Formats: sequence, C-alpha cells, structure tokens
Amino acid sequence: METGKILIIFGGLLTLLGTYVFAIYGVSGAFAGSGIGFIMNLPDLFGNADAIALLTGWDVIFIYLFSVLYVVFLASGVLQLLGIKSRALAFIFSLFPLVIGSMLLLFFYTEVLGPTTAVFTIFFSGEHYGGIFPFIISLGDVALGTYFLVAGGVLGLISVFLPRD
Repeated sequence: METGKILIIFGGLLTLLGTYVFAIYGVSGAFAGSGIGFIMNLPDLFGNADAIALLTGWDVIFIYLFSVLYVVFLASGVLQLLGIKSRALAFIFSLFPLVIGSMLLLFFYTEVLGPTTAVFTIFFSGEHYGGIFPFIISLGDVALGTYFLVAGGVLGLISVFLPRD
C-alpha cells in the first residue's frame, strides 16, 4: 500500500475520532462539544434559524447554508475514507475538517470570527454521557478533538499529492 492511501486512511480515522469520539471543547462532567451534540441540536438549529439570523445579523439563507455545510462536515470522515479510490474525494472532504477545526481554533483563541461562530459552536454542545463520552482531553481552551480534526484534514490534503498505487 502506498503512502497516499495510508495517509488518507489515517486522516479519515483522525477526522472520525475528532468528530464523534473526542470532544472539541468541554468541561468534564458538565457538557462536551462534539459531532454527536451537533446531530442532537440540528432540529433546533433549523427550527430557530430566524432567531439565529437576528442574533448574528445575517440573512436566514446563510444560517441554512452554514447548517448544510456542517452536516456535510459530519459525514466528511467517512467520505474522506472513500478518498482511498478518488483523489478528488480525498481533497474535497479533507477541506471540511481542516476548515472547521481551524475555525474553532480561531474562535477560541482570537476575536476574528465574531458572534456567528459562537452561535454554531454552541450547537456542538451536548450531553456528557456517563461522565466519560465523548472523551474530553483539554489542551488549552479546546480539546483534543479539535486538533484531531485539523490533523485529519492536513493528512488528507497531503495524501492527495502522494502516490496511491
């Protein structure tokens, strides 16, 4: 197996771990931000799009557009793994975790992105099941899942340019 395939497998697995298994932020025992929390809050996000648009100052269509992009992000780990056969899939679906992870890092460490990112970050919050899941390993203001997302996206992008046969 060539290096490109190995890296896209590692990238896809890191993306899946960062999205569903490890928290992207959270407080142990209280709440955790993860892809599972976003799935649970998705009906509220679509149902309250008007209120969110008023809060952020954006049109409702942008709230729906961002919501759809986040839903694609939830599937990006699996679609990244399909990139074993197609460089285009590997490239496109490696961008999603890289952008979302970078956006979360920018939100927590700078003031660049403003209130819109804060609103969507809130929708990642969910229950902390049994005080264990998703695993919260805090590394600064964010947790290990955020770094897994960035690493999975970077590995996926690098794999596009390496041999696959």
